[in-house]
Amino acid sequence: MIRPALLTALALLFLPPLLAGPSPAEAGVLSLTLVSGVTDLLGGTEIQDPLLQESLSGSTLTQLGSPLLFDPKMDLLTSLTVRVTNTSDAAVLFPEFLPGVSVLSDLNAIPGYSSKLNVGAGGAAGKAGLPGADGAISRTVLDTSYDLLVEGSPGTISNGGGGAAGTAVAENWIAMKGASGEDLAPYLAGKTLNPGEWIDVPNFAFITTFHRALDEARFAFGFDLPTFNSGGISVTTGAWTGTCTGPMIEAPPPPPPPSDVSEPASLTLLVTGLALGATRRGLSRSRQKTREDLAGV
Repeated sequence: MIRPALLTALALLFLPPLLAGPSPAEAGVLSLTLVSGVTDLLGGTEIQDPLLQESLSGSTLTQLGSPLLFDPKMDLLTSLTVRVTNTSDAAVLFPEFLPGVSVLSDLNAIPGYSSKLNVGAGGAAGKAGLPGADGAISRTVLDTSYDLLVEGSPGTISNGGGGAAGTAVAENWIAMKGASGEDLAPYLAGKTLNPGEWIDVPNFAFITTFHRALDEARFAFGFDLPTFNSGGISVTTGAWTGTCTGPMIEAPPPPPPPSDVSEPASLTLLVTGLALGATRRGLSRSRQKTREDLAGV
């Protein structure tokens, strides 16, 4: 027969682990680096965000505007290639179906106007063959003659649509569009990122339109991938944001150096000059001799 004291000791030994239950799975964390599409004030195109940003898909984005960038060189649109890096200690397995990219646009430092910010969240991925959610669209237009077009993308079978955001104030404007989950799938779906590994994703987001009317205006934009679950862990992506401060002033190219005459060419000119001088001296002596002969007749 087991004594009561022994039962109490056994209960104290095994009860705490039972109450605690299984340990929670470690969360995955992804960071974003812009590797092409815009240029920072030092002329670099690979631009990390030095600040730890919260998700664009959350309630607010309080850290906004770093790093500082030159205005994009717009043609039809500016495509942004983004590096996705696993900065956590857990391996991250991307699911087969993915959410769309969330985007942000913001205008500030315009005299007479408060800062205007728009966030278009990427649509969530669907489950069991159901359509993914459409990307959200957010748009602000104030005192601008331009009818700012802001277009996201719809969800597809099990993939979320890309979000879209646009802001226009006093003839200044910027609009963004995120990639859909279907666009991301060739690069991320089913891939595993071990800690420290990264993947470059072309067309992760787009600056679809940009116009500056005031030198002092500041154009902020950003993007992120909404939180998703895969392999039993929750994966969060820190948002990337930056601010365009003005166009890049490119110095005119220096004038070409004076062309040096090559050595063979110089030698040819020298020989020609000597020959011409000798000819002139010979003609001069001949004329002088003719005059002397005539004088002696």
